[in-house]
Amino acid sequence: MSSDTATAGAVSPSGVIHDIGYRTYTGDRVGRLGIVRALYWHSLRSAWGLGRGPRAKVVPFLALAIMCLPAIANAFAVSRTGVHAIAYDEYMYSFQLVLVLYLAAVTPELISRDIRNRTLPLYFSRPLRRTDYPIAKVSALITAMLVLTAVPEILLYVGTIGSLHGGSAVWHETRAFIPGLELALLYSVVFSVLAAVLSCYTGRRAFATGAVAVFFFGTYVISSAMVRLTGYRPHYVHDASTDGGGYFVKPTSPGSGPKISGLLNPANLLEGLKEWVVGRSPKNADVPYPGSFGIVYLAVVVVLCALAALLLIRRYQKASLL
Repeated sequence: MSSDTATAGAVSPSGVIHDIGYRTYTGDRVGRLGIVRALYWHSLRSAWGLGRGPRAKVVPFLALAIMCLPAIANAFAVSRTGVHAIAYDEYMYSFQLVLVLYLAAVTPELISRDIRNRTLPLYFSRPLRRTDYPIAKVSALITAMLVLTAVPEILLYVGTIGSLHGGSAVWHETRAFIPGLELALLYSVVFSVLAAVLSCYTGRRAFATGAVAVFFFGTYVISSAMVRLTGYRPHYVHDASTDGGGYFVKPTSPGSGPKISGLLNPANLLEGLKEWVVGRSPKNADVPYPGSFGIVYLAVVVVLCALAALLLIRRYQKASLL
């Protein structure tokens, strides 16, 4: 054997298999419903900035504080004077600015962030249907909005009945509280669905925030201005039978112009629907009483929510192209 052959045999490489500890997964496989629940819970926590930095918690908890403080002050005033400064079914309309600002800050974080980071294909590589993702996201947003809208009314109700005497007074307060809670749920659903569909078409947070804010604020200005320009003037009457007396808007039915103008903004639309169902709210002159036109308000709410949900689902059916 030559020296060259011996040298080559001495330095020939040899392979070694190293055991680095990889093992197969032996835990429970939660499947599709478990993924949806986890996505819902993670989105709900993100809507309140939980599990994120301090800056992410500023807007959600500041909005909740702004919504709750007037309710606490009102409950205290009722215990002293017996007069409601604001009714349950007027609360959402009076603080719709806070609701819109909350949605403009939170919705892009829930919807646009995954589009911007291109993580949707990772979600859909699991046993998750294309409709499951938007349903989980919107459900979490509705729940977060319901906390923002219902908690203040619950605080107002609990604080008010604590100062009442007699079962009839508590029952009277409960009858006023239930429609307000139902209206809070309606606001949460409609506002959340619309904000989600406005945010799902862009991955840029600034664009999504601007789209939500401009839509709600812009349509409110246009709707309220057109109500006035079409000749609607609220008729005030004095009603001493209510707590503290005062002047209230009489439920009169104006022409078709103001009624149609009320359809142009989600908040005015919901208030018109409320007026048609339960009667004209006191101290609220921005939305004319719809009268028999109320069925149109109901139809527009249903069609608007259905159309927004359809657009949202169709958007995520094309997630592979995002």
